[in-house]
Amino acid sequence: MRPDLIIESFQELYPEKLFPFSPVLRYSAAFKGFNANIKLRRDVLTVSMSKQWRQVSKDIQMGLIQDLLVRLLKDKRDTMNMRLYLSFMRNVHLAVPKTKSEPQLAEAFHQINSKFFDGMMETPNFEWMDGKRTVGLYEYGTDTILISQHLREHPQLLGYVMYHEMLHKKHKFASKPGRHCHHSKEFREEEAKFPNAAELEKELMYVGRRSKSRMLGWLGF
Repeated sequence: MRPDLIIESFQELYPEKLFPFSPVLRYSAAFKGFNANIKLRRDVLTVSMSKQWRQVSKDIQMGLIQDLLVRLLKDKRDTMNMRLYLSFMRNVHLAVPKTKSEPQLAEAFHQINSKFFDGMMETPNFEWMDGKRTVGLYEYGTDTILISQHLREHPQLLGYVMYHEMLHKKHKFASKPGRHCHHSKEFREEEAKFPNAAELEKELMYVGRRSKSRMLGWLGF
């Protein structure tokens, strides 16, 4: 499955080096949206990405592979293809169909949207999840906010978690070569504006201990 794409991506990053691995490239139905990962075991370098990547341009796919490589190798190199990839990920939500909704989550979103975002945030997809470690996620690649089922009976906590994930949708991520930041200073400052945020964090941890759900989160790559 086009392992030459991995080699070409590596050589653009490191023109002074020979490619030292055995490359494997997989397009997998196991990934949602535009997620992907990279693994190095002995000398086998495996890049796995969702099947949706097949429809994306070669340059952007190379940018994804290069972004994965610099993080794997703890490097700080940068390329035009990496910039194209990051721009693609920041804007992919604009083209994602909005086909999934849950009435309770949609209601919470619209209340938060009206109160904190002047009603200007575009409505994403919504899903409940059976999270045992996370209480909320925002998926960039599917423009989906996922909230733990454990918060169905906790409307105030649900509102706070919804606000947190909406901030991920608003701020996206900052990036430097080899590093992505999803909780910037601006993100944290805006998060703290939610009424009684500190108290809600403590209550969320208490609910988390009972349900084994503990973290707010993001998911985008």
